[in-house]
Amino acid sequence: MKNILMIGMTPNPGGIESFIMTFYRYLKKYYRIDFLTTFDTCAYSKEILENQSQIFTIKSSQFKDSSNFKKEVSDFFKHHHYDIIWFNACDLGNLGLLKYAYLSSPEKVIVHAHNNDFMQKGKKALFYKFMHYRNKKKVKQYATDYFACSELAGEFFFEDEVRQSPHYHIINNAIDSKRFKFVSEMRNIYRRDLHLENKITIINTARFNYQKNLLFLIDIFEELKNRDDRFELVLVGDGELRGELEQKISDLNLTDSVQLLGLRSDIPELLSAADIFLFPSRFEGFGISLLEAQASGLLSFTSKTVVPESVGITDLLTYISLDESPVEWADMIYSQFTSRDIDRNKYTDIIKEKGFDIDTEAKRLKSYLDD
Repeated sequence: MKNILMIGMTPNPGGIESFIMTFYRYLKKYYRIDFLTTFDTCAYSKEILENQSQIFTIKSSQFKDSSNFKKEVSDFFKHHHYDIIWFNACDLGNLGLLKYAYLSSPEKVIVHAHNNDFMQKGKKALFYKFMHYRNKKKVKQYATDYFACSELAGEFFFEDEVRQSPHYHIINNAIDSKRFKFVSEMRNIYRRDLHLENKITIINTARFNYQKNLLFLIDIFEELKNRDDRFELVLVGDGELRGELEQKISDLNLTDSVQLLGLRSDIPELLSAADIFLFPSRFEGFGISLLEAQASGLLSFTSKTVVPESVGITDLLTYISLDESPVEWADMIYSQFTSRDIDRNKYTDIIKEKGFDIDTEAKRLKSYLDD
């Protein structure tokens, strides 16, 4: 049985973490999989440890304590050998772990691109941009294989030479579609518990950060609320912009119409309870939350051009330009919601047919790992 080291988990159960765990649940039958993180905690740690996988932590910071970081990482790879090292990232700003991973002589070092723009802002963003474009030229020195969740993410991470090689693959951000199948019984239970009966419920599941553009979402919601007072907004997640988000909700007198649920593990049930999925991100490598929403049969709206077209695999997803005003977004959403009659039960089958179910995509990915 081959050993895989998975790098890229954070404490937040976001898109990358969801992707990793979806494939982990399938691949753990065939490989011994451990995790290496640079954070004090790791999302899904209970499940990982229950499956006899190990979680290792690098405690030193590469940039604040570089000498100890180098020693700690070097010591780790001296004492732990893996056949495959799988580096999941949102950008190439930091290749510290990757260099030492390559020097440990595994069969494969995979760099997996999960985003198509920078999440950092301000002075930190300038540094990461410089390092990213510098490392974009250097990444082929340390990697043997290259994965991307979309063509947009691949272009952001890798030069043409890499993307034209036989070692480059687009890996669909597959989901366990049956988990997200619409369940009317759960819809009724959750709508009752969350006091959503007789409400038109909009939901967003995302980290509260710049990328996810939630302040703009609040502006759209305000416009929808002006059209029909039954609109209710449910935000699932947390992050550094929570305070700013709460302030805006209060300033617009929307506190009684917005629920902030924090981090949740019952996403499928919450999607069943909702009526509309709104996801106006500034950029996305793929947007796995949109795939989950479509599997649940939810009418969905996202940003044009900056969110890959490859996630729009059903007739449920509409792309709207971020150049359009909140009024124009609200017009489109309200028009579609009031005019369409959707059978929410059929969409998990469409997800499977299009190759975005984990059973199909994990088999394809396994063939690359075993090659």
